Amino acid sequence: MNQEFKLKKIVIGHNQFFGVNHLSASRGAITSAYFSDLKNVLNMIQIAYDHGAEGVMMSTHERSAPISEMIISDTKLSRKLVVYPLLPYVQKYVVAANEKGMLNVVIDALSGTNFSSKMKLLMSGGKGIIGNEINSILSAMISLELKSFKNLRVEAVFLHDVFTDLALALGLKDIFEFYIEEIQDSYGACGAFATKNLPYLLEQFSEWGLNAPVVMTHFNKNGFQMNPSRKACEEILQVALSSIRQILLISGTFEHPIP
Repeated sequence: MNQEFKLKKIVIGHNQFFGVNHLSASRGAITSAYFSDLKNVLNMIQIAYDHGAEGVMMSTHERSAPISEMIISDTKLSRKLVVYPLLPYVQKYVVAANEKGMLNVVIDALSGTNFSSKMKLLMSGGKGIIGNEINSILSAMISLELKSFKNLRVEAVFLHDVFTDLALALGLKDIFEFYIEEIQDSYGACGAFATKNLPYLLEQFSEWGLNAPVVMTHFNKNGFQMNPSRKACEEILQVALSSIRQILLISGTFEHPIP
């Protein structure tokens, strides 16, 4: 990975666009309704960009594709705004897998691609689905997840903390190595990681001899989603700032008044 990689200093969060509010479900419903009009999403991104936010975090939610199209349609944003995808959008897979099974989830996901894309994805992922080879499955699913961001400036792709922290708990060093290489080789971007346990992530990367990661994690006064504790996260941050390549800090839910 190019050592000159730099995260943008201010990155717009995506939760409000998708109606996610960890403090209030009712406020989340209000923002979901407001931003269901994608013109409001684009307007908010334009205002934020004009005030110094040069990046936007974007989950692979079903709304990400039309939002991406609107960003591409804006000449200034399409050239200068950096998008940081967060994949996968876990909820859709959990719900769908429970209803249909994982194989049918992949087949359904392929329905939106053309024939050649289907064949490419099936060739890369079919063996994994049948033979339970996790790297092949991951490669195919990453391709599916990133379809919406094809023509945007993508400099880093974050693996969702559910998968990061699960792989950490199981000691799956190979998964981290594969993900970093796959994102770099296939998409020319940095393979980055979201986590709810920064101390353990850094400890494992050090033990495994992996280069310091690009990290997205939580810091806030309430210690919300800071594991094992706010104190432990703050202490490791002070120690690790010299070695972490880049860190995107999440302070929690930011309440912006809706016009």
